[in-house]
Amino acid sequence: MTNWRGPGGSGRTTAQRLRIRPWRDPRLLLGLLLVLGATILGARLAAASDDTVEYWSVKATVAPGDPVSRDSLEVTRVRLSSATKGNYLRTDEEFAAPLDDLVWAHGVSAGSLVDKGSLVRRSATTRSQLPLSVADGAAPADLDRGDLVDVWVGPGPGDEPAGKAALVLESVRVIESGDDAAARSGSLAQTVLVDVDKSQLRGSVVSTVAAGHVTLVRVS
Repeated sequence: MTNWRGPGGSGRTTAQRLRIRPWRDPRLLLGLLLVLGATILGARLAAASDDTVEYWSVKATVAPGDPVSRDSLEVTRVRLSSATKGNYLRTDEEFAAPLDDLVWAHGVSAGSLVDKGSLVRRSATTRSQLPLSVADGAAPADLDRGDLVDVWVGPGPGDEPAGKAALVLESVRVIESGDDAAARSGSLAQTVLVDVDKSQLRGSVVSTVAAGHVTLVRVS
């Protein structure tokens, strides 16, 4: 008896199909190649379109005259316009001097990019730090680093009332407030460091703040 295989020998064709391995199917291999090619192309296009550049930025707010340290800097990737990109310091550029020889020429807020004019050699800075002995109650209780103050000097408690207070320094920035140290030592006075341009440090200013009663008025 002859076994019936169906019309046109279809039984043999079905057996051949069953013997084909799925991972050898040309259509599957073609699909995998297309997906791989699209992934590679997408990665290359993304890399080509990323024109951001690594610049130095400031981790925490710094004041004029502060020393520059690596710990105060961090890397930030940004895209700047052609008109401004030359103003800021890239991470692949050399500093003007070793970090130990550099100070901040002006205050820079946390998160800001480091502009090339903000770092100067310690010997080239025109800024000075002037210590002020400030009695308890003669400055805002919450005076903090970065505040701008006017420095007034006049008669203190027990002095002749005829003397008038004089404005000796205007809008100088507080670098350090010594209220915590004063509280620990039990002192009634604190030492406040202020940033002053050297051109303002005339002998009369130094002698006046050293001999008189200093009062700090916060202006910002």
